[in-house]
Amino acid sequence: MKKFVCQMCGNEFESAANRASYCPECRKQRQRDSTKRYIERLRNDNDSVRRLGEPQICIECGKPYILLSGSQKVCDACRKKHENKMKIKSNSEHRAKTYDSCIVYVKKGGEKQRLIEYAKAKNISLNELFVTAVNEYITKHPLQSS
Repeated sequence: MKKFVCQMCGNEFESAANRASYCPECRKQRQRDSTKRYIERLRNDNDSVRRLGEPQICIECGKPYILLSGSQKVCDACRKKHENKMKIKSNSEHRAKTYDSCIVYVKKGGEKQRLIEYAKAKNISLNELFVTAVNEYITKHPLQSS
């Protein structure tokens, strides 16, 4: 269980989720509000209501497809590409918030593959391999004060 602060009421709450934004009471209220807005749009016969089984236009390729779920925005042919694009965006935002980065260049001619194979054999990522190696080197070779 992790602790979070509700974005709606500001109270602290615990959740097993990784990115919980609302406490259980506020989550229920948001769902009720969302349902009310949806029903109101249905009553007004607003074009913004997307109904299952109706044709939609894919945001990736522009081709028509049949809506199968409320969150669907792309056709089946573009689904994997769209998911990957969203993951890349989410992952890069997470990395930018969480990590500092460092670029490592290796000589061409198999050195990269050798590092990858070594890391796999040790069951660690390349990132863990580099960080461990640098930390060990720094420990064994401390900077000399002048």
